[in-house]
Amino acid sequence: MLFSYICKSLLFFFKKISPLSSLFSLLSYFIKKIASFANFSYLCTRKRKILVFMKHIHLFLGILLALLPCQIFASIDMQAHVASDEGKQSYTAYLNKQKSYYTGVYAYDQLLAITGDELFGRLNQLMGNTCKLDAWNLDYGDLRYAYVDVDRDLNRSGYIIGYYDGKQLDGDWGSGWNREHTWPQSKGADKSTTMGHDMQSVRPTNTSVNSSRGNDAYGETGSYYDPNEISISNSAYKKINLGTYRGDAARVILYDYLVYGQAGSYKNSLYNGNAQLLSKLGTSGVFESIHVLLKWHMQDPPSLTEMVRNDGAQEYQGNRNPMIDFPELAIEIFSDYSKITSYPVTYNVSETVSPRYMHTLSDGFITYLSASDGSHPSQVTVSGGKAEYDSSLGRLIITQVTGNLIISTTTPTIDIYTSSHTCARIYNVSGELLCTTDDVPAALMQLRSGLYIVSQGTQTRKVMVP
Repeated sequence: MLFSYICKSLLFFFKKISPLSSLFSLLSYFIKKIASFANFSYLCTRKRKILVFMKHIHLFLGILLALLPCQIFASIDMQAHVASDEGKQSYTAYLNKQKSYYTGVYAYDQLLAITGDELFGRLNQLMGNTCKLDAWNLDYGDLRYAYVDVDRDLNRSGYIIGYYDGKQLDGDWGSGWNREHTWPQSKGADKSTTMGHDMQSVRPTNTSVNSSRGNDAYGETGSYYDPNEISISNSAYKKINLGTYRGDAARVILYDYLVYGQAGSYKNSLYNGNAQLLSKLGTSGVFESIHVLLKWHMQDPPSLTEMVRNDGAQEYQGNRNPMIDFPELAIEIFSDYSKITSYPVTYNVSETVSPRYMHTLSDGFITYLSASDGSHPSQVTVSGGKAEYDSSLGRLIITQVTGNLIISTTTPTIDIYTSSHTCARIYNVSGELLCTTDDVPAALMQLRSGLYIVSQGTQTRKVMVP
């Protein structure tokens, strides 16, 4: 009866649509899906699978209805930050889901106020409360049929995006891809454990690419595995737009530690003793070092692909990956770790900065600046490090940080005072008095580039020295 109703519904909608080639592939996938679930007795014994199946059907019918008056999406750049109308829509949906997930003591401002083990513990608790893999009786086999929703390619219905190379893969299981344990099974993520069939961690991958990694630890030297060496084979996932999988890999490893590991006295009911990141460094572990992990994470920020995937993973198992939602929190978790050196970051901007790092490694990071109307500042001035800015995307690339980093989009000129010979005091942004002078412009010209505070008479102003 159920099967008959579904088939009739599919035929009805199929008669109503134009025979677009892209829709045939979508229809093919869902008919295969129906066939795989046709055994009604099996459905009756697996209540969760009924719900998952009905969600697929609901999604399918919704997609068909939406396509009646329009064409398939125009090409979406999956890496450039909100670079198209479709991208903006997906990004808006992502922000809404993100906001509704982090509430109360888990709200962003609450998380921002804590660091180190306490921050780890807060996020670890949230994961323990919201991850429903065990409660919903989801297992390793279920992943095969869920990727088509979670890893969907926004440019091609019924297809998924492969891990490491971004390749478009037919979403139907058995079409040349398998599953990659980002945290290898041999190092603690056995598929029989919750950690070993976590949607956030186990990714669909081109079979040959998966084999090339094996269980090697991630890193940049020697025998480590570096996703940066894998060529991106998806024209909508452009390496020129910083589309590598270094950051993706780092965020999955951070996620696994955050959900299944322990810091200080903090651990939840999902605890896996093999998920202790700090004891899994080096060639026999999962990452070369914490420095390299954070470097990859900060230099390759979350793409639209990761954001869309994070939404899908939440639909599948209940929890999100906080390292995708708030990348800036990663370095704050390790703020007390003695083996990394970080520098504070100060912002003198009116625009939204995302991610808004409060500390940085010497290697720097990538972030985006946007005004409330979606525009980007025409120029950005940076002191304390080397900067490269793309105003068309609002993308700021920071490298070679040597000290306190100051980012500014307001650039007052040096000669701002009507009386240049009134006694003035010049301070750095930390409030340290640098000099007292009767000639402010001349004194500022002697200072290195950066932001300064000038107190002169009744006026106190910030001045950016170019």
